[in-house]
Amino acid sequence: MRKRHFARVALAIGVAMVAIAILPAHSGARAPSVGAADSLGVAATGNYGYLPSTFEQVPTNTTISVTFTDESNLPHTFTIIGKQGWVIPTTYSSSQIDSLGYGNAPPALFNLNVTGSGDVATGTFGAPGPGWYEFVCTVSGHFQNGMYGFIAFGENLPSNLTVPNNNRVGVGGGFFSWVGAATAVAVALILIAVFFVWRRRAVAARIAATRAKKP
Repeated sequence: MRKRHFARVALAIGVAMVAIAILPAHSGARAPSVGAADSLGVAATGNYGYLPSTFEQVPTNTTISVTFTDESNLPHTFTIIGKQGWVIPTTYSSSQIDSLGYGNAPPALFNLNVTGSGDVATGTFGAPGPGWYEFVCTVSGHFQNGMYGFIAFGENLPSNLTVPNNNRVGVGGGFFSWVGAATAVAVALILIAVFFVWRRRAVAARIAATRAKKP
């Protein structure tokens, strides 16, 4: 009975580990969105990302308070570009991105700065009417590393927007997340293999015992 219980537990653990490893890889590019709220919380992660990187159905024509937390060891900005329905070209240089944070072409809708790990900045801004906007880190090179996201007021974001996945993991980026997933899958497969080997031997043992009892 103990062996049977162990095998069942091994199978359950293996299946669970496969599910845990596979689900994040197939969860899509869009990070979890925040529903309607007059206050928003966003964090700068250690691999040039925002968490979350999308906000939807944010109330319009009201005052929005923002809490921006730095979970990395680098300075960052949370800068909402004041041009509705506009995606910053990937060809933009660091100087062009930097100019967006200083009220130039187009002016920023909102901006907060954090200086390093553990720093928290707060601020408020007036939400516009319905529409969506891109937000970005204006520190040199951060946009080019994928530090941007989108916010929609009074509506959902268009489904064709591309949001980077680098907000899902901490320092080390996607490489370590995939290594962890691969390790989990390998362990799960070993546990499942142990279960089926045990089951096969158990069946063979029962068959042998049955034959031994026959006259």
